[in-house]
Amino acid sequence: MNIDLLPMRDAPENAALVLQWSLKLWRSKSIPGFSEEDWTNFYERAKTADFDAWHGNGQELIYIAKSGDRVVGTIALTDFDDLEEYRSLTPWVAAFIVHPELRGQGYGTKILEALEEQATSLGIKMLHLWTEDRIGFYTKRGYELISSGKWYHLTFDVLRKNLVSF
Repeated sequence: MNIDLLPMRDAPENAALVLQWSLKLWRSKSIPGFSEEDWTNFYERAKTADFDAWHGNGQELIYIAKSGDRVVGTIALTDFDDLEEYRSLTPWVAAFIVHPELRGQGYGTKILEALEEQATSLGIKMLHLWTEDRIGFYTKRGYELISSGKWYHLTFDVLRKNLVSF
């Protein structure tokens, strides 16, 4: 299975599909900042983002993951991902969703690996993420738990991965 990550600016025709996946996943969570308008704005900003260099400073890069012509997922690289007490950590893996019909088939691993390769090509040495319930998925792929907490009514774990080989 070959995965290509396309910057949202190069695949804007796929934005509506992956936006619907995000809305379906997050709409029921009732978290401030996760409204339909917030998600729509996030995806719209990515259509004009600078994908050619990592400069942080509020940057939000959303990628469309494709296998051949099929959209199989979406994943983002962001300067900051919602948890105010972790603002000093950057960058973050965010908005990671595998097509609902393809989960459990290895696509998630391939998408995450592709993002890690992209991050490395941008000079990024460390990635962070938070998850409510997928810690096992990430630890099996080299991420380490650095913290746990509660945000509104969600319990989460914060993980990181060093992308630099020693």
